[in-house]
Amino acid sequence: MSNSIHSHLRTEVIATFVVNALLNGAVAWILLREQATLSLRGEGGIAADLVITALVLCMLLSWITIALQRRKVSSGQFPAVTADRFSVLRQIIRYLPDRPFGAALCIGLMATLIYAAPTIALLGLFGIEQLSVSQYLIFKTLWTGLIAALTCPLAVLFPLFKYQAAGTPASLVSDAGA
Repeated sequence: MSNSIHSHLRTEVIATFVVNALLNGAVAWILLREQATLSLRGEGGIAADLVITALVLCMLLSWITIALQRRKVSSGQFPAVTADRFSVLRQIIRYLPDRPFGAALCIGLMATLIYAAPTIALLGLFGIEQLSVSQYLIFKTLWTGLIAALTCPLAVLFPLFKYQAAGTPASLVSDAGA
């Protein structure tokens, strides 16, 4: 991996982890601080919160990141990436819609299946049916930072692989009506 793209991705992933962990931890604390415990299942439970968080967080993160990175691609500021790099991410991006909102929605849905569903299943498998609010706040802070960091490279590279060919900026698809 070239140093410039490696450095760019590392910076984006670290910033994404920190911002999303702190922001989501703070929001969870504000919303849950009056409660003593949370159950895994049921309305307002951990499972529902994780599903909603994965969908909304990864969708918004992707939509915002795609827009910011798209500007870098169109202005030629995006680090160069050789054709043989990120083949798995290229394949995933290839099947995403071209419009940023559609791609972000798909990424949010994938994140729900990839991150929330297994997390809920593992909590149930380990017999964790309840967590204190403080335990859940620590868990959710780290979990949201992690899923945001794992989603970040896909969103960062999306504009490059959708809108740039052969290392030169390509004209962008209009978002009119998106």
